[in-house]
Amino acid sequence: MLGRSLDVTKINIVLGVCIVVLSFYTIIWHQQNYLLEKEVKVKQNKNQQLMAMHKHLLIKHSEKISGAQIKNKALKELQMKVVDPKKIKSVLL
Repeated sequence: MLGRSLDVTKINIVLGVCIVVLSFYTIIWHQQNYLLEKEVKVKQNKNQQLMAMHKHLLIKHSEKISGAQIKNKALKELQMKVVDPKKIKSVLL
């Protein structure tokens, strides 16, 4: 009878140690998960900023290209002349 109670005690001790070890692993896993989630948010914000800057640069570039195309078309096809900004007079209405 005493041998059986020692076996049960040993099993309970092993199970208790296993529960403590698994609890520590769970805490460590949650901490790592939290840090990864925090890092992902920072990277997403940085990526959104880069995408916004990229879109802004594309818009500016397309505006410059479209303005240059209009100017070239006016000069070549419509045979308009380049205006000197010094010769422009303001018109008041």
